[in-house]
Amino acid sequence: MSLLLQHLKNRKKFLPIAIFTAFVFVFMMLSLTNALSVLPPKYLSVKNFQECLASKDMGTWISWCMPITKPALCPQESWQQLSSFTGEDKLPSCQEFDTDMSN
Repeated sequence: MSLLLQHLKNRKKFLPIAIFTAFVFVFMMLSLTNALSVLPPKYLSVKNFQECLASKDMGTWISWCMPITKPALCPQESWQQLSSFTGEDKLPSCQEFDTDMSN
């Protein structure tokens, strides 16, 4: 009988460690999943974005950039959406590319 009581006491000590370990595991898996998931650029969801943006040849890849003025074929709604992007979603201006390429 005392062996059973000792087993139960050890189990009570083990339970908080098991719960903490499970919590850390779940947290790390969620963090890893978020780190590996890459969303497409926001401008791809704007209707007719190709009509509004210019492209720049960067040597080994092509980048989209935001012209200073709205191109004639660019729908106003699309231009407004693209112009409103901020932070990581904001497209670089084509003028910035020209300045960077000349240095």
